[in-house]
Amino acid sequence: MKLNKLSLLCAAACLGFAGQAAAQVSSNAAALAVVDSANANGRILYVSGASAVQGGLAQIAATLFTGTNYAFIPSAASGRTNSDYRAFAGNLAVAAGGWTAGTPVIIVNRARGGSVQGVNPVARGESIESLQITAASCTAGAGTSAAPFQCNTLENRVPDAGVSDVAPRLFDGQFNTEGEPSEPALNPAELATLSAQPIYGLAFGVPMSNTLPLFNINKAAVSAIMTGNVGTWAEVDASLPGDDILLCRRVNGSGTQAVSNLYFGNYPCGASNVPADRASGSAWNGSNAFIVEGDTGFLDVVENSSSGNVRTCLSTAAAAAAAPFNAAANPATGVGYTSYTTADRAGNPVTVRIRNGRPHKAIGVLSMDSLNNSTTSPTGWSFRSLDGAGQITWNGNVATPPVTTGTGRFPTLASYIDATWDQQGWISFNIPAATTGNKLALANQFAAAAKQPAILNSLSGLRFVAAAIPGTPDPTGTGQVLRAAYAGGDQCAPLNRNF
Repeated sequence: MKLNKLSLLCAAACLGFAGQAAAQVSSNAAALAVVDSANANGRILYVSGASAVQGGLAQIAATLFTGTNYAFIPSAASGRTNSDYRAFAGNLAVAAGGWTAGTPVIIVNRARGGSVQGVNPVARGESIESLQITAASCTAGAGTSAAPFQCNTLENRVPDAGVSDVAPRLFDGQFNTEGEPSEPALNPAELATLSAQPIYGLAFGVPMSNTLPLFNINKAAVSAIMTGNVGTWAEVDASLPGDDILLCRRVNGSGTQAVSNLYFGNYPCGASNVPADRASGSAWNGSNAFIVEGDTGFLDVVENSSSGNVRTCLSTAAAAAAAPFNAAANPATGVGYTSYTTADRAGNPVTVRIRNGRPHKAIGVLSMDSLNNSTTSPTGWSFRSLDGAGQITWNGNVATPPVTTGTGRFPTLASYIDATWDQQGWISFNIPAATTGNKLALANQFAAAAKQPAILNSLSGLRFVAAAIPGTPDPTGTGQVLRAAYAGGDQCAPLNRNF
């Protein structure tokens, strides 16, 4: 899951950099004092995992800090992007344990690698890659949200807390952890080291390329696709041609994929269907490429390393369908194909090529924070309704709610809050037993800020698609609080409406 607010911040930052290239931490006396003090005294809170809190990190920092806050992102030289890392530094507004008000602190948030990075290394106390926030490393930018300091150096650090799109125990191994081969799941003793609390709920949806007409579809039909039990669209609906189904999904270890596995296959809760993966169909070459021909009569699966790549997969399918067919197409060179690049389960580059001139019709897995990327364009994609034939789109303007067309159940905020729409992830904030003292106090303050309905309501990427956990105080009266909860707090259990 990647919040669209990040791309807006990046765009603003890139504009700001044109006039700020010579700026750096060492030339800003106030920022230098904060960064040097926080580093010298070990006052760095490292939060890894899903990107769920990253889009609201500025608002969370504004809640935790007083005075001027300083923003940081990776530089191009670091080899990472601002969707991989964001950080803020400032002076605490209130005491966190023994760290008194006014104490300088740095908060680093890593979204690189997704949800599983907020679970396994957090529980195991493993040192993983982080962004280094020092005067020596951060040598460009102004430290503002529009022009963050750019930092060149990566380092290893043990996470103090993690974020995941579902509860930690649902990252069970074979299909829900990353790596080549899949990393072992947490054992019961490791799971017991985590104090996991849901901080808010996020609606997920059913995106399809607009090469598919609006047609009546329900959860059972989508489940058959997601678990590989059908391969052509005619099997899903007799009114559709017998074209190959193209499934644009995420790699193992993704929280978005874990939500899809749970909702459509009940995996890994009790009796379940395992998800269709890259071994389904014939697109995966077994090494470094997906070649989608689109005329096999079977399901084609393309695994993507980010939600942005899933969106690209959906739109590329539509673009390839509209492109002219070339009988002399060459998958090795890409002639006659529309292509893009993603990464495999271990982060290695993977090429995706989709044959031009064939009627590719794609379905994907995305959280609803991708809603402002939806479109009615013939070469785009949109989220579809269930139990009907409809779609929902949004232009990204927070003053204009999403627009629904057609029939069925739609993932609007109102239907999500009252559980009419129940495809969702509960974002989990995971604190290991090793986090103690002042850092534990700050981590708890961070979680408390992240779950505030007012913060969810203030973010363009979450305003219409996310809501606080039932029972969360809503002092500003946003109404952005769910009315249904999992029985006993177990995400494998049914939802119960709180009337």
